[in-house]
Amino acid sequence: MRFARFLLPALLVFGACDCSDPAPSRDGGRGVDGGDPRDAQPDSARADLGHDDAGPRDAGADAACVSTACGTTERCFDGIDNDCDGTLDEDCGCAIGSTTRCIPAGTDPSLALCSWGEMSCVGSDEFGMWGPCMGTGTGTGGGDGGTSPYGCRRIGIMGAPGANPSSNFQTWLETQGAIATRFHADAGATTLQRAELETFDLVIVDWLQRVYSAEESTTLAEWVRDGGALMVMTGHDSGSTADRHVSLLTALGPSFDLSAGPINGPAVLVAHPTTATADGTGTLPPISFFGGLRTTVPAALSADIVPIAVIGSVTVGVAGPFGMGHVLLFGDEWIEFDSEWSAMPSIVQFWLNTVRWLSPDVALPVCE
Repeated sequence: MRFARFLLPALLVFGACDCSDPAPSRDGGRGVDGGDPRDAQPDSARADLGHDDAGPRDAGADAACVSTACGTTERCFDGIDNDCDGTLDEDCGCAIGSTTRCIPAGTDPSLALCSWGEMSCVGSDEFGMWGPCMGTGTGTGGGDGGTSPYGCRRIGIMGAPGANPSSNFQTWLETQGAIATRFHADAGATTLQRAELETFDLVIVDWLQRVYSAEESTTLAEWVRDGGALMVMTGHDSGSTADRHVSLLTALGPSFDLSAGPINGPAVLVAHPTTATADGTGTLPPISFFGGLRTTVPAALSADIVPIAVIGSVTVGVAGPFGMGHVLLFGDEWIEFDSEWSAMPSIVQFWLNTVRWLSPDVALPVCE
């Protein structure tokens, strides 16, 4: 097969092949040099996830094309039967109950992501194993248009829904073409694991229900640094429980200011890919912000993680690269309310920009 091109969310990784083209950047062409993501993955995390020293993303930073030929090694977290033995991602630890995309051996991976199948993680121990790949079809949709504006990206919504007006947020994401899954939705949620995060193209943090440990924060930071996409909202109950969000963000650095108290908007958007009008020629008008918090960025990261939303002189939204991944913090959750995205086109466009910028499509050729 000769170099058919296709679009693919940046977090999906595929088996390496012998290609002469340079490896594509995970940053969507923005030139963020995060090095090989495997270098940032500690040995302990590799052991916990149940696979070898190749690391959870294996050749993700090295693959310049997708091989349809059978290999001798099964790669982790790519959803492809690399060794053509009928089992996908075997010996790769996963979070029990999670799902991920998959495509059987011998199937053209240039199919639209919406036509990929799904496999579930099953087991009875701390980590499970992936079950069979089910439901592979011929659907359509893609990140740059078509029937699914969100291109079948897998979005994990971390935490519980906020107030009643945000109860339909997950359903709304799904109507845009996303595959949305809510996790860690109650105070009894188990320790956050890398294997949970690896099943998503993008994680949106909603109303967290407990404080997170330093170890869990590090797990999240390493996932983003290795190519993950993270969007964090806060402002639920006017920020009185925002210490939970701050605990989760400790290892990343960008966070929310708990000392200054909640403020009201609207939030004026600053020129950035996430705030651009649909035609790319301007910046979207102000968006909702009620009882939210200020954002903070350490000085060492301020050159990369920049303001995208302000109220007067106060920054309430920031975004930028973090290693090989991307992060966006917005100090309020009103933008997920039914009343906002159903009536304000600027918020719909802001969400679409945010999803595509955080989890960009990367064009890869199929190897000869």
